Amino acid sequence: MTDGTDGLVTPGWCTVCEQRVPDSMAVAYVETGSGPGRIVEACVRHARELARSPAAPSWLRDDLAALDTGNSGTTA
Repeated sequence: MTDGTDGLVTPGWCTVCEQRVPDSMAVAYVETGSGPGRIVEACVRHARELARSPAAPSWLRDDLAALDTGNSGTTA
């Protein structure tokens, strides 16, 4: 990507806005007993709100911190 987010933010569907957004990111991974799981996405604004929940996964806060610093945690 050219915006420096290294794939953390892409166009997609915000589960809170219930519409396509230019800045969605994963906020949850749903695993199933059989068959494929799914990725739940939200716009960055809603991802920040969801990350404030005590039940939010720590990786979501880490992803937002990486987004804020412009570093995805990978080296090229």
